[in-house]
Amino acid sequence: MPIFALIPGLPLAAFVILAVAGRRFGDASHRVGIPAVGLSFALSIAALAEVARNGALSIPLYRFLDVGELVVTVGLYADQLTVLLLPLITGVSFVVHVYSARYMTGDPRYRKFFAVIGLFTFAMTMLVMSDNLLVTYMCWEVMGICSYLLISHWAHRREAGQAATKAFLVNAVADVGLGFGVVLTFATYGTFNIQEILAQAPAMQGQTLGAFGFEIERNTLIALCLLSGAIGKSAQVPMHVWLPYAMEAPTPVSALIHAATMVNAGPFLLARLSPLVLLAPSAMAAIAVVGAITALYGALVSLTQSDIKRLLAYSTISQIGFMIFACGVGAFGAAIFHLLAHGFLKAYLFLSTGDSLWATGGHAHADAAPGRIRPLAAGSLLLACVPPLVLFSGPYEQLWNSQHVPSARIAFWVVALAAVFLTAVYAFRGVVSLFGATVGKSVQARPSLFSAAHLPGLAVCGIAVTALLAGVWSGFSEFLQPALGALPAETADASLTVALAVSLAVAILGWCFAYYCHLRPAAVPFARREWVKTAYVLFLNKLYFDEIHRAVAVNPALRISRWLLHQLEERIINRTVHEVGAGVREGARVLEGSAESGVIDPAVTGVARLVTGTAAWLERLAESGLVTRGPRVATNLLVRVSGWLFRVVDKPVTEETVPRVGGLADNTGETLQRIGPRTLRHHLVIIVCWLSLAIGLTYLLAN
Repeated sequence: MPIFALIPGLPLAAFVILAVAGRRFGDASHRVGIPAVGLSFALSIAALAEVARNGALSIPLYRFLDVGELVVTVGLYADQLTVLLLPLITGVSFVVHVYSARYMTGDPRYRKFFAVIGLFTFAMTMLVMSDNLLVTYMCWEVMGICSYLLISHWAHRREAGQAATKAFLVNAVADVGLGFGVVLTFATYGTFNIQEILAQAPAMQGQTLGAFGFEIERNTLIALCLLSGAIGKSAQVPMHVWLPYAMEAPTPVSALIHAATMVNAGPFLLARLSPLVLLAPSAMAAIAVVGAITALYGALVSLTQSDIKRLLAYSTISQIGFMIFACGVGAFGAAIFHLLAHGFLKAYLFLSTGDSLWATGGHAHADAAPGRIRPLAAGSLLLACVPPLVLFSGPYEQLWNSQHVPSARIAFWVVALAAVFLTAVYAFRGVVSLFGATVGKSVQARPSLFSAAHLPGLAVCGIAVTALLAGVWSGFSEFLQPALGALPAETADASLTVALAVSLAVAILGWCFAYYCHLRPAAVPFARREWVKTAYVLFLNKLYFDEIHRAVAVNPALRISRWLLHQLEERIINRTVHEVGAGVREGARVLEGSAESGVIDPAVTGVARLVTGTAAWLERLAESGLVTRGPRVATNLLVRVSGWLFRVVDKPVTEETVPRVGGLADNTGETLQRIGPRTLRHHLVIIVCWLSLAIGLTYLLAN
């Protein structure tokens, strides 16, 4: 239905209004953004209901490009995958808009902030709704620009500017690979339409492309290019370095980037093109490896962070790694379910964190009221339980049995359970250590959630939540499956109940381990071992990824740019200036020699004779009655000018003019005496030419 085109259209309209006429709104700019995004959220819910009843929607809009065989039409396509993500994007954006109306009060760039987050929301909604890969890539880049503007919102702080620059450059480098993928896709399939590409993908399996002396399957190369874009936007190792520094942005921006937009773009892109990705087993293995490494890395680094926002940033890296890992083993449905659950919970955590930091004066280690700790603790507990409930309560046979190699299955089990354990540990530590005590003091009060009186209630709630998720998952998986690719079904050789019980047990074990370490830090096993201390220092410094990036990429790039600038200045600019200067000087010498050798005077005389002849011819025409009075007057004027020109040429002015000028300037008298006649004659040539042009135009107009 055309009305659903307003889902991306309303945030775009809010951006245009605030960008063009926002000065009239000033501190009331939220009155434009909030209604627009709120209505977009309502339409997203309506689109979900419409697709659930009648299937996918296709809304053509207009023809964007029509050059030869290249025809690019802009349209919207809303299938099951799209309508599940739209409520997350618009819903979180709506909450962020409402939250920002209070949080950003008094900010001098209040209007700009609401304009940019409106454009950010438009870019993400258009990305998930676009039926065209080229438009998807354009929206992908618009999100990168918006992230730069939002992270650098407080540009008076040097850290914010550096963080924004890092985010933009890292994403730009990764997006080069995605750009190659878009071009290669068009070269392979002859279209940018996503549904046509997915329909043709099986027929293209096995076709190769020669590159760097190797033959690479086209679908594999396209999938690897998609992975390149996902590594940048979704902050996967080694392109994750921008996300922790994005915390320099205002808290509402963090919630928007980490929960509803930006980082979710990578898993969505892989899921959207899942039928093509499934045809590239080598690319899927690479996707799984990148996701697994990122999940474990983010979880381990989170254990060592002392800043709450940095901890949440690395937890986001870990959770997105889970999703990429799930896509790599073919469980796209589990990845999207995890994405939705993580998005809502992470938005809640960031906004709660901002509220708590505001209450404690902006210091993560200050004492906080218990009423403000409980919401964050509850959200962290839920976040710790999301990975086991999602990864082990869905069609786990698709996730764990997708690889036919037993060692690969064991590796996936180890990675998933290790990440579940570490997630539980850093979630507990993040709540208790950062919000429960002042700096340098341990928490004396034990968390009431672990009291004996609460255990029965927690058990009942756990069973209820598990049953609810199992019921939701059944309908969710069935609803989403038509929009995703699927691996061939295999017989499950493990019990769902056993897998879920094991995963939940691992999560509970992680919480218990963190609780024990919190109560008795001196009794922690292996705490005093040298290798444990070394590992702690390594992960405290994020395995020195920032330093490696600086040494391998940043510093060489700066040196090369300085060298190129030096070469450009010395060998091109300076040489060109010197050569031009030499040419001008040589031309001046030639002109001076021509004037002294008598070339100028004959030239002026020749022009005067030509003008006189032209005037005589025009005079004869006038006497014969062929021209009107106007040209006759012009002819008489031309005759007088030519006669004056002859007098000037025949009687040079140097004898009278130069002495008079020399009397006014004794120091330059000789120079003026030499150049005076030549300068006057040059001016005369210019005057004669303009008079000839004017007379000619007058003659043409008269006829």
